[in-house]
Formats: sequence, C-alpha cells, structure tokens
Amino acid sequence: MEKTFLILCVLFSLLLFSCTKKTEREIPEKKIEPEQIEKTGEKTEDKSVSTPDMTAIESYKYTWSKTDAMPPVVIIIDDFGQNAGQLLDDFSALPEEIAFSILPDLPYTQTAARLAGRTNHETLIHIPMQALDHKANPGKRYLQTGMDKYAISDLLQDFYAQIPNAIAANNHMGSEVTADLSTMISILEELDNLGLYFLDSATTNKSAAFTAAKNLGLKIGKRDIFLDVPDNSDATIINKIEGLAKYKGRNEPVVIITHCHNREKLNALQKFLTQIDNMGIELISVSKLFRKLGYPT
Repeated sequence: MEKTFLILCVLFSLLLFSCTKKTEREIPEKKIEPEQIEKTGEKTEDKSVSTPDMTAIESYKYTWSKTDAMPPVVIIIDDFGQNAGQLLDDFSALPEEIAFSILPDLPYTQTAARLAGRTNHETLIHIPMQALDHKANPGKRYLQTGMDKYAISDLLQDFYAQIPNAIAANNHMGSEVTADLSTMISILEELDNLGLYFLDSATTNKSAAFTAAKNLGLKIGKRDIFLDVPDNSDATIINKIEGLAKYKGRNEPVVIITHCHNREKLNALQKFLTQIDNMGIELISVSKLFRKLGYPT
C-alpha cells in the first residue's frame, strides 16, 4: 500500500512539472513597446521621415542662373498651434532661419511656441482677423473692423502673452481688417508698443497696412509669394522657383509664406529649400528682414 502511494506521488509530481513547463512555453514574453505619446500629448505619426523626391525639380531647365543678382529669401510657415507630435517635430528640424507663425487660442499654441524657442526658430503671432467673407471663421477670437483701440490692445496683449517669444506678427485671413485704415493704425500702434514688427500677409490688394505704417512712421514687411498655392505639386514648386526671376536686382528680400497643415506641405517646402540652396539663393531670418528694411539691430 505504501509502495503504491509513493508511485502515485511520483507520477503526480512529474505531471505537475510537465504542465508547468508547457504553460511557460505557451505564454509569450511580454514585449515592451516604445512610448507612442510625445511630450506634447499627441500620438506620434506612424510615418518615417524620408527625403523628398527631387527628380522633377532638378530636371527642370531654368532660364536664369545663380550668377544672377537675387535678393535673399525669407520663409514663414503659418498656422502652427493646431497640431503637435512628429509632424511638428519635423517642421522644427528645418533650417533655423525659417520662422513659425503661431495662431493663438489653440490646443498646441504654447507647445509650438516653446518648441520654436528650443530649436531657435523665430516666431510670429498669426493674428486672426476678419475676412471680407464673413462666413470664413478666423478663430474663437479675432480682430474686427469697428473695434475700439482699447479692445484691440487687450486682445493683442493676450495673444502676445500666449506667444511671448514672438518678435513680429502677421495676419491670419484679415482681408477686411487690413483694408481698413483706422483699424490698422490701432493694430500697428499696439504692436509697436509691444515691440513687435508687422508683416502683411497680403490677403487683399486693397490693404491699408502700408499707409497706416507710413502715418505712424513705421516700416512693415509684405508677403510676396504663397508657396503652397494652389497646391503642393512639383509643377507648383517649379512655377514658384521660376517666378523668383522677376525679383532679380531687388534690394528687399523676397517674403514667402507656406503652411504646416500636413506632411505634403513639408515635403514641398523641403524641395523648394533644396533647389534654392543649389541655386545659391540666401535664406535669412525675419529679424534680418526687418534690419534690411531699416530697423536697428
């Protein structure tokens, strides 16, 4: 009886050991995945950063060369503040001379401003302004014609508090506001009080911004080219590069605006930058633009 009991105990132990080893083999080791959440709080894009295909751009035969007298180029990227994560990080890896224009009152307004500061990109306040088309939505809060100078001052001061490293401002939409002389005088007065330059995005050919600046004894900049209009295609980029020829011999820098909405716009900008660098065109910062316009260093 005792012998039978011992045999049963041995068999039970062997069975238990076998089950335990099988269980260990069947349970895979838990894989620790890399974090998917950036410090900004937004998921990283599942896209690898790649070099844009320059074939079409480089094969185009230009009618002018790097020996032509070309002014330097200033590039401003509008509409930061809505997105963060990998795409924002990749924009921040662009040359330091490129400026970020950041919309106030958005989820990532301050995130974009801080990142621009860490990566040495100058920043602008992208001021929401009323468009001629009143169905257009400039944002939660925006400058409108008919606002008194105190309301304008309060709003601009609040926008500046959100983007305190800004050195300048340009308009987001604003075709109605920038065409109104009295409103523009109030805006430029307050921006000057804050120590900020103004650059007219030129969303209307009836802008009163230069007249207002002249009345105040100020100098402002003006957008010459929208890089991503009508689209981000190679044909558009080629057209914009060829169009630079009309600025040959000009003293003032050429001001170019594009946007940060998606990776296609980033790729198009990278193509443009590669080609103008190959052509010997200098890229300068917004602050250097205003020094060239006559502001002291």
